[in-house]
Amino acid sequence: MNSKLNAPETDPSDDHAKYGITLATTQKLWLSLAVATNLFAIVAYGQTQGSDIDPKLSVVVGFSFVPGLLDSIVAMWGILILSVLLILSAAVMREHAHRSGPTWYERFPFRLWDASPSIGLGRKGQVMAYVFFSILPLFALGHFWCVFLGEGKLCSEITKDNWSPLAVGADDFFQFPADATVGRIFGDYYRLAGEVVGPDACKDATSFFPFVQPVVMLLLSVTAIFVTLRALYVVWRGK
Repeated sequence: MNSKLNAPETDPSDDHAKYGITLATTQKLWLSLAVATNLFAIVAYGQTQGSDIDPKLSVVVGFSFVPGLLDSIVAMWGILILSVLLILSAAVMREHAHRSGPTWYERFPFRLWDASPSIGLGRKGQVMAYVFFSILPLFALGHFWCVFLGEGKLCSEITKDNWSPLAVGADDFFQFPADATVGRIFGDYYRLAGEVVGPDACKDATSFFPFVQPVVMLLLSVTAIFVTLRALYVVWRGK
C-alpha cells in the first residue's frame, strides 16, 4: 500500500471517461448508493427494534414499512434489499479504487466537499466515512439474519384459509416441508409469520417459498459480504 502524503493526488479533471463515466461521476454515483444503503439499513433496523426513527426518516428516504409489520418480514426484505444495494455499492467502489490513487484516502470514493482526501479535514472525513459506510450496513445485515432466523415462523395451509405454524427459523427454512410439492412451494401455500404465538400465529403473514427463498437470500448475502470486503481490500491495498 502506498500511503505517502507527498504522493501526487489524482485530479478528477484529468480523468478520461471510462464507459462514458468520469471519476467524479463515479464518486457521486457511489455516494448516492452508499447513502441509500445506510439510510435503508437504519430505517429497517429501527423498525425491528420498535424505534420511531422510521417515520422520521421516511420523508428523507422516500419509503417506509407498513406500521406494525412483523419484524421477521422486515428482516426478510432487509436481507434481500440490503444485499443488492451492497453489491451495487461495492462494484462502484472497486471501479473507483482501480482508477484512482496512489493512497487509500484517494481510492476511497467519498469526498468531503472540495477538501483534499489525503490531508487535514478531508483525511479525517475519509477515515470516518470508511468506517461508517463499511461497518454499519454489514452489521445491519447480520442483525436482519438474527431476527429472521430467531423470530421467523413458517406457516402451512392445512385447508382453505386454515393456516398452521410449523417450527421456527432454520429448522424449517432450509429444508422442504414434509407436505411440499413443486406446486405448493411456488404457490401461496406457505407463509412467513413472526413472533406472534397462539391461534393468531399465522395472522398477517406473507407469502414465502421454503428452502428456495432462504437459499437465494443466503447466496445474495454471501455475495454482498464477499464483494464488499473485496472492494474494501482493493481500496486499502490498491490494485
